[in-house]
Amino acid sequence: MEDTDYALGRNEDEYARLIEQAELLRPLTERMLRAAGLSSGMRVLDIGCGAGDVSFLVSEMVGPEGSVVGVDLDAEALSLAERRRASLRISNVAFHQGDARTVESHQLFDGAVGRFVLMYLRDATSALRLIAERVRPGGVLAFCEWCARPTTTASGSDQPALAWLQHALAETFRRSGANLEIGTELFVRMRDAGLEPDPSPLAEIAVRMDDPETAYRRWKSFARSMLPKMIEYGVTTEQHALHLIEFQLRDELTRPGAFVPLSWLTIGQTARKPAA
Repeated sequence: MEDTDYALGRNEDEYARLIEQAELLRPLTERMLRAAGLSSGMRVLDIGCGAGDVSFLVSEMVGPEGSVVGVDLDAEALSLAERRRASLRISNVAFHQGDARTVESHQLFDGAVGRFVLMYLRDATSALRLIAERVRPGGVLAFCEWCARPTTTASGSDQPALAWLQHALAETFRRSGANLEIGTELFVRMRDAGLEPDPSPLAEIAVRMDDPETAYRRWKSFARSMLPKMIEYGVTTEQHALHLIEFQLRDELTRPGAFVPLSWLTIGQTARKPAA
C-alpha cells in the first residue's frame, strides 16, 4: 500500500531492521491500540503489515476469540511474516497480498490499524475514507506516523553526524514523495475523512542511554537501507555517506553518556467511525 517511490529496501537486512524497530516502538504502539479500545474478540485489519509485528501485537490484544488480517503489497515481507507466524504458533492471524484500500472481506472489521504506512500515500485522507469503509459503524482506526520537523531531530552542534544523517534521510523520503510530517496531520485528516478523532494523541521519541552499540546499529542500518535512494536522488555520495556512517557516526553515538534519539517523533492517533 504505497503511492511513492518506496525509499527503503526490500531485502533481508531491511526486514531485520524493521523487526528491531518494531521492538523499539512496541510500547507506544501498544498504548495507542489500548487507547483506541482494541480488546478481546475484535476482528482487526492491519494496513501495510510488512513483516507482521503490529499484527502479532494486535493478535495478543484480541485473543483467540478475535482475529487479525494483515495486508501488504510486498510478497517477500508477507512470506517472512507467515514464517514468523508459524514459528510463533499464532493461529488468529492471516496475511494477504494486496492494497488495503480495496481489500475484500465477507464482513466489516471492528478496527483498522497501521504504523508508518499513511506517509507513503499520495492522498492519506482519501485512503482513510476508503479504509473506514471496511470498518463497522462505531469501529476504531489507529495509526502511528512520524513527525520529522527540525525541533524533533538531533542537535547539529551536539550530534552533527546524526543531525546530518537525519536530514539526509528526511530529504530522501521527501524526494521519494513520502510525507514525514504526516503524524501532525493525522487529526485533521481523520476528521476530514468523516471520522471522530481523539483530541489527545500519544507522542514520544524513543531514546537509548545505556546501550550505545544498539543506538549506532539502529541508525547505521537505517542509513544503509536508504543509501541507494540517497545516492539516486543526489542527496549524498556513497563515499561521503559511508565515511560518516562507519566513523563519525560511531564515534558520536558511542561516546559515554550520549543521549541518542532512536527515531523521529512518533505520533499515535486514534479515531472512531461514526455510529450508523
